[in-house]
Amino acid sequence: MRNFVINIILLFVLIFNINAQTFPIPQSVGKNHPRVLTRNTTKEDLNSLIKNKDWAQKIVSKTENRLKPILKNIKKDKDWLRSRLQMYWNAKSTQVYINGGVFDHAKGNAPEPTVKYPGTRNHTTDYIRPKLEDIKPFMDDLRGLYLQHKSRKESWEWTSISKTGKIVESINREILSIAKDAAFLYWYTGKEEYADVAYGVLNTYLTGIYYREIPIDISHGHHQTLVGYSSFEVIQEHILGDISICYDFLHNYIKNKHSEKINLFDATLQKWADLIIQNGVSFNNWNLLQAAHISNIALVLEDNDEYENGKGGPYYLDQIMNQTSTRQWSMKKLMDYGYDNKTGIWNESPGYSMNVLNDFIHFAEFYDRNFNIDLIKEIPVLKQAVKSAAEYLSPNKFMVAFGDGHYKHLRSEPIKYLIENARKYNKVDDEIYFTKMYKTIYNDDTNEEFIGKKLADLFSHEAFLFKEDVKATKLTDFTSPLFYAPNTSWLVQRQGEEEKDALMISQIGSLGNHMHSNGIAMELYGKGFPLAPEMGHGSSYFSIEYAEYYTQFPAHNTVIVNGKSKYPEMKSNHAFKVLGMYPKSQKKQGNLEGYTFSDVEFLEPETNSNQRRVMGIIKNDIGGFYVDIFRSKQKENKDDKHEYFYHNLGQQLNLSNTNNQPLALKPTSSLAFGDGDLMAYDYMWNKESIKTNEDFKGQFSLKMEDRTVNMNLWFKGEDDREVFSVMSPKSTAFRHGPLPKEFNNNPIPTLVVKQNGEAWNRPFVSIYEPAENGNTEIKSVNYFGAEESVGIHIVEKSGKESFVFSNTKNDDVLAKNQFSVTGTYGVITTKNNDFTLFLGKGKSISNSKYILEVMGQPASASLKKEKNQWFLGTDGATDLKIKVNHKIKKARLIDASGKEYVGKYNRKSKSVIFHLPFISFQAIKMELN
Repeated sequence: MRNFVINIILLFVLIFNINAQTFPIPQSVGKNHPRVLTRNTTKEDLNSLIKNKDWAQKIVSKTENRLKPILKNIKKDKDWLRSRLQMYWNAKSTQVYINGGVFDHAKGNAPEPTVKYPGTRNHTTDYIRPKLEDIKPFMDDLRGLYLQHKSRKESWEWTSISKTGKIVESINREILSIAKDAAFLYWYTGKEEYADVAYGVLNTYLTGIYYREIPIDISHGHHQTLVGYSSFEVIQEHILGDISICYDFLHNYIKNKHSEKINLFDATLQKWADLIIQNGVSFNNWNLLQAAHISNIALVLEDNDEYENGKGGPYYLDQIMNQTSTRQWSMKKLMDYGYDNKTGIWNESPGYSMNVLNDFIHFAEFYDRNFNIDLIKEIPVLKQAVKSAAEYLSPNKFMVAFGDGHYKHLRSEPIKYLIENARKYNKVDDEIYFTKMYKTIYNDDTNEEFIGKKLADLFSHEAFLFKEDVKATKLTDFTSPLFYAPNTSWLVQRQGEEEKDALMISQIGSLGNHMHSNGIAMELYGKGFPLAPEMGHGSSYFSIEYAEYYTQFPAHNTVIVNGKSKYPEMKSNHAFKVLGMYPKSQKKQGNLEGYTFSDVEFLEPETNSNQRRVMGIIKNDIGGFYVDIFRSKQKENKDDKHEYFYHNLGQQLNLSNTNNQPLALKPTSSLAFGDGDLMAYDYMWNKESIKTNEDFKGQFSLKMEDRTVNMNLWFKGEDDREVFSVMSPKSTAFRHGPLPKEFNNNPIPTLVVKQNGEAWNRPFVSIYEPAENGNTEIKSVNYFGAEESVGIHIVEKSGKESFVFSNTKNDDVLAKNQFSVTGTYGVITTKNNDFTLFLGKGKSISNSKYILEVMGQPASASLKKEKNQWFLGTDGATDLKIKVNHKIKKARLIDASGKEYVGKYNRKSKSVIFHLPFISFQAIKMELN
């Protein structure tokens, strides 16, 4: 009768889940053991593998050799291994108390020894983690642990558990991993000596958890919501991986020899899973790490109807996939919260975003392998997320590093699984796409024989094979000229394909997790490196420099108001707003090449200030340059100062006037906490400055063995300015490349420009040009405009001239010579008889003869003449006016598809006018007769 009722309930749940569009849950996790690693692998299959593959034999031999000394010691002392578990052997404490992230004390009296709790949440300790043979057996003393101090290695001493970091955890994990190996060898060989070893450890440990209560934080703080039974963080309960495999391989032995323990072991795992669901963090990668631990438990438990409480494997899989509690969200809720369905970007800094994607994909692979359920089909945003992961890449194929990020390679596992998934479920186009993606990003076009290294490889040993006829292509096939992820306030611009000549801007606000207090920050790429880099998170999240410097405005390329700009970091909610951008986000085709721009605004909350940053790329044949216009003002006119910070890789920064005379910088004590500024200012040194209202230029130099990489800069002068050259702490984002390792600890030369008073009518206006070996392609940079309007005239050695126009309002007009722009951003370039009109966002752009006028809302438009060819693009209804000296009888414009537009002559304006709709940027033909 009980089974009948349970089945009716399960049927109701299944029907409800279908109606609620929940994810599919297997009705059974299996009837036989083992199942966690093996699935369909038999001992006969394994024997055949070991016979035919040297690597398989080596894994088994290595496992046996690991157990040999353990068995030898156990023959002398049957408790040799289990006695080294860190337990409350004598006290048998049931209740552990912590004070925040530190162990405080334990009390209570269980009928059996209970598992000891570690010392702290982090690994930091002055004591050495001992080898197993050096651990006192059955060690449980009020004095703590018997250990060696790092500075006094010749002697041992008792020390409080609160000073021992995670040594307790580490010892217990090692012993359980030995038990796991022993359990496998028992299943494989049938030798009960292995089973006795594994059971002795597993029984002692799981019984010790069974009698333990949930740890209590006596400070009544946040840590109470994070604790697990073996660790300060439920996400660190990695020991469950070894426990589940050990129990699985040993299950039949326990059932036959110690059947009375099955209920206790299962009840222990159930309450452990319940605690992981109860505690943790729901909105980020914690949720997935918790789900991974719960899934380990789910696979080793039986089906729901085997338990009075109905909490079997399918129950816990449903908890992961479909049920939501305060600190363990369903997969659907987590994805809806964290992923942007259009961009496929997760709302954390890049490294954490990739970890989350890897965890999601790992979970999809787990589901696929165990239950033949295709979660990629059920959760389409995962495929988009794998595609969009390439957007994190710079032209050197290293990821950007905003927030708590690092410069490193993209994780390959998600792409590989999408290839395997596509092959299994016959998704031909997907297999081709992701194979190209993989081969392009990793420069890997080879199929190699699989060589296993760990125990799990004995049961999952298929070689990863590529389609050999699918070839690598170029990185720009998988990235966009402009990509904007609103859910993490990140915008990236790109131009060019070659690693050394391509340009890229990464702009970041502060929205999501693992973000910094940085306003409108930016990172610039050049010549193979993130030359204007992000700084990473310092030595650790728990360090003083993390709180005082690395997460604060002065560690970023941004503008600080009154020395006080600041807001909460880590989980932050301060995004910038995009006012304009070109091209449209994720639009890969039909764009004007060589030009991008963004216009973003930000409310700096600490000082209640308006900030606005316009940035653009202007590309040429061998490189190009960046435009940066930063406006900033305090809304209540309480502007004390605004400081522009720019960090660049190198050993030095040289500053000079426009006549190439070095600026007469002098040592200064300014930029200091003592002046009432942020504490981060005190992290800078070698401070030199000069007060000047003149334009200036500079060069950062990164000298390497084979070349010198430079960043050349030109900066517009203003009244009440002071220019600083300082040194800043190293960037900790370079632990994984792309800099040569010997440069990773170098301090960062930094330019600081202080504007006394407001910086809105006197904005920070600069040009940056990546270069090599002291060269530059820019001949001169001059400025025009007044108040809120900014104009820049850049002349290159090739003869190309670029006029940049920036206004704060779409109706404002800025003119220079015969050129004019009505709008917030425009560029006019000329070279010989060729020209380009690029209106980033606005109403019109003109070089006097050719005029583009946007009808309706401000938009982008462009017209280009190059080598007697014409190109045109519009974002909407636009008039193209061509000034002529005489009446035109016939005017035609023909786009690439052959569609014809007829122009009309306007006698009053002496021009031919074409009324154009949206036209994706393309080659055109023009006929004027």
